[in-house]
Amino acid sequence: MAVILYHLHDYESALSVLDPLYRNIEPMDEPTALHVCFLLLDITLALQDATKAVDIVQYLERSFGVANTMNPNENASIAQQQLAQAKPPVKISMPPDSDSNAYAGGYENLSSGIFPDEQIEFESLCSSFDGHQNVGRRILNDFSRASADLAATAADLKVRLQIYKVRLLLLTRNLKVAKRELKVLMNMARGRDSSTELLLKSQLEYARGNYRKAVKLLSTPNNRTEPAMLAIFHNNMGCILHQQRSYHASIWCFSKALKYSLSFRSEKPMKLSTLSQDKSCLISYNCGIQHLMCGKPLLAASCFREAMPLFYKRPLFWLRFSECSLLALEKGLLCANGASSFNDEIEINVVGSGQWRQLIVNPVNSRSNLDSAGVTLGEHKNLVSLGFARQCLQNALLLLDATEKENWVIASDTEDWDQGTVHGYKSSGQKNTTSTDSKTPSGPTLANVNGEQKGTSLNATLQSSLAFYDEIRRKEYIKIRQAVLANLAFVELCLDNPLKTLTYAKSVLQVTDCSRMYAFLSHVYAAEALCTLNRTEDAAENLSVYIRDGNHVELPYSVENSEKALVEKDSDGEDLVAPAVTKLATEEPEQLRPEEARGVLYINLGMIAARQGEVEKANYMVSRGLAMLPNNPRAVLASVYVDLLQGKSQEAVVKLRRCRNVRFRPASIAASSQQSSLEKPPLS
Repeated sequence: MAVILYHLHDYESALSVLDPLYRNIEPMDEPTALHVCFLLLDITLALQDATKAVDIVQYLERSFGVANTMNPNENASIAQQQLAQAKPPVKISMPPDSDSNAYAGGYENLSSGIFPDEQIEFESLCSSFDGHQNVGRRILNDFSRASADLAATAADLKVRLQIYKVRLLLLTRNLKVAKRELKVLMNMARGRDSSTELLLKSQLEYARGNYRKAVKLLSTPNNRTEPAMLAIFHNNMGCILHQQRSYHASIWCFSKALKYSLSFRSEKPMKLSTLSQDKSCLISYNCGIQHLMCGKPLLAASCFREAMPLFYKRPLFWLRFSECSLLALEKGLLCANGASSFNDEIEINVVGSGQWRQLIVNPVNSRSNLDSAGVTLGEHKNLVSLGFARQCLQNALLLLDATEKENWVIASDTEDWDQGTVHGYKSSGQKNTTSTDSKTPSGPTLANVNGEQKGTSLNATLQSSLAFYDEIRRKEYIKIRQAVLANLAFVELCLDNPLKTLTYAKSVLQVTDCSRMYAFLSHVYAAEALCTLNRTEDAAENLSVYIRDGNHVELPYSVENSEKALVEKDSDGEDLVAPAVTKLATEEPEQLRPEEARGVLYINLGMIAARQGEVEKANYMVSRGLAMLPNNPRAVLASVYVDLLQGKSQEAVVKLRRCRNVRFRPASIAASSQQSSLEKPPLS
């Protein structure tokens, strides 16, 4: 059952079926235990559950005597050492590989308009393994084999476990130790098919930012005639091009990968191993990210819909899905009250002629791009809307709450184990080593001929990598929560729900280690909601946190929030080299620079002052804001409004003529039926 669920990519269900077997693994025979452990390793790595994976690796080292030897020279003589031992070798039946197509999804930064990098799903291993094709046969193989065959099988077991260790180290981003262990693996795999090792090495260079070397290694395997290998090759090439900011070329690679991956569905009859090689959901997600980066929200939404069966339990997926609707709103494909877009314009109706000519200034509205671009929502209207964006963000919030609750339970279980209240298992599921079963040696590691303990340093490294990885994931979830809550506040504001906007805006500020950028957004959204509720004094107080020395407004955040640590460090202190990414990241303009954010604060404070009757203060604030946002139509309209309050109609007309986002239209409307244009414009 677990094997079938794994091949159907239902990893959560497969884990729920297999975990009870692992917890009662002691009575099993060794071949079945190996089947359980290796399949569980594949599942946990697919789910990016490093805690369970570390536990299984350590159990295999203790129970089957395959602890890693840190000296690469010792790995060449594994079989001879095992044959020379006085104790007869353990009878090990190698189970078929459970499709080692793990996609070690790396760190994914959060808001596509705010965070500079977006690391997508990199396919780490090839599809050339057996992949449980013999599911209908007896799982247990024939035990009658010669001692030399047993020694060779033990060596294969060691190579396979070493592959899992490298994948685990890559998942936990301990690149320095992963590089060292990968060298050990390459020495162990001499004389074999090294496609898996080369792909792992390519993934390592990809994680370190050495993209040219990653491409060279990716092009080395000569078995790219198979559709599975071609899909992996083009998917990984698309990931590398994505990191190099070649988004359109990356889309082409992902489209090729998707074509090869979908070709498996045409095979008749459909085999279980064929279903396992179909990575169309993974590649569709990568395509969606690229379309989102290229400003194509409708295509991105279609790709995310195809990826939903695999990613529906990841909060970041729902955040990305919601950003399709927000990007459509920003591009003018959707309309909402008070929402800004690239197509904001001021429409002015010219009424009368000669000395009776008057200008009627309408509120800022977003011009729809649907007609001009020949785009129709059609089937996408259910995937791209503010209501659907709210639903996606609420899904992400529920998943984040469930993850935090699960982590709290694990932490409490760990405390109980430290106090000696665990019965037979550690909090991570690791078995107690006090059992007298012959499978579990009394020590945690295997001793060499000199009596020295091997594998102790690696196990300590795995534990430290796990702690570092947990800290990374905690910070990632904090960033995701900030983005989700801020987007929810914005969506509720667009849907005319000011009370819910206030609730979500306050929740953003309550997030642990809330960034200054999201704090700024929460204050602006809350002020807009308070003005909608006619609570201008509360709105002014909400924005007063940025006022210093009278009417001077400080920068709400600095560029170091997005440009810090161009050279990062992994969990073992090695510098990560990323020459191409860091160069391009500093050249690309941000969505809202700190100076522009300060201009938004000036405009908003000026409009609040105007609504409170403080015209002089409003004039000062709006003038400062317009100097920082000269081409923003909402800032121009706010300045025009203040000039009209002061009776400076000629100055207002001059500002309107200078703004490139103003469109003058002749109107046949009777001037008597129109009111003056002293309508209060919304906040920026």
